[in-house]
Amino acid sequence: MQRPLLSLHSILEALSLDAACLSLLEQTPEYQYFIHSDTPEAIYGAIRTIGGILNAQPQADQLVEDLEERINIISHKLKFIAEENKPKVAFFQDVFPLTAAENGYLANLIRIAGGIYQTRMIPHESSSDVLIIFNEKPISQLLTELPQVLSTWSQIPAVANNQIYIVHHPGYLRQPSALIADEAEILAEIFYPKYFVFGRDEDVWMKFEWQ
Repeated sequence: MQRPLLSLHSILEALSLDAACLSLLEQTPEYQYFIHSDTPEAIYGAIRTIGGILNAQPQADQLVEDLEERINIISHKLKFIAEENKPKVAFFQDVFPLTAAENGYLANLIRIAGGIYQTRMIPHESSSDVLIIFNEKPISQLLTELPQVLSTWSQIPAVANNQIYIVHHPGYLRQPSALIADEAEILAEIFYPKYFVFGRDEDVWMKFEWQ
């Protein structure tokens, strides 16, 4: 599967810089390194590098500090949760046809949010506790297709326990970006609703009530 690239647009927007700066960044020697960032540390480094290139170092340092603080809050709240108690999570880009979403960025986000990323999803063998679906289809179409698929997945814990979620906002969980803290918060409130309430079910995700 193609590795998603870092969203430079999101970083420029977060730094209040013009999108025209993108062509400048693409011409720098550092571009081939930071464009493949998919861990928090690599994304922080990319933001600082971009800030240095575009004479926006103070803004970049502040942005990184803010992102680190938000992610550290999640990590701190979850630090005493044992590995065996963390939810096993499967991501899908589509359900009809079945298309798993597998990339390092999602794996890192799930780990930050206190989940265990399942890279293979064979319905009759799966032990996933949470299913998350995101794609570009109209939500009405997805809601029509999902019951057809889930009717054959009743043995999966996520289906049996009604833990199925749809991320319907196209701006999240698609690629590494300056929204990494937002995305970690979105997943954290899905996995641990008793610990986190960020209110992103109002604009980003919804629970699919299967039964």
